[in-house]
Amino acid sequence: MKTFIYVAVATSAFLCAVQAAQAEEAQMRVKLADVNMATQAGAQTALARIQFSAANFCEKSMGRESLERAAVTDRCVAEMTAKSVRQLNAPLVTALLDAPVAVEKRAQLAMAR
Repeated sequence: MKTFIYVAVATSAFLCAVQAAQAEEAQMRVKLADVNMATQAGAQTALARIQFSAANFCEKSMGRESLERAAVTDRCVAEMTAKSVRQLNAPLVTALLDAPVAVEKRAQLAMAR
């Protein structure tokens, strides 16, 4: 059985910065059938594939772009990644996604002391 993540979102909020605002639904598809998400390496692979697919879905440019466009794209990638990980419901993948937040919060607490 193949495992895919489908995330349906109204993309008009993201497209308004790029195209004329249109209310349409889009799906992001990520192939994870060959990944064992019960292992740390598998979870890292799954998260990397999700992030790569989100960047493609959101049309992340590797070249020059305005700061406004970059912010919209980065927000799109973060939201699509989070939605995909939530839908996947794999604890190790979720922990990897949340790890940078936990580290940042600990650093902020240490600096506040």
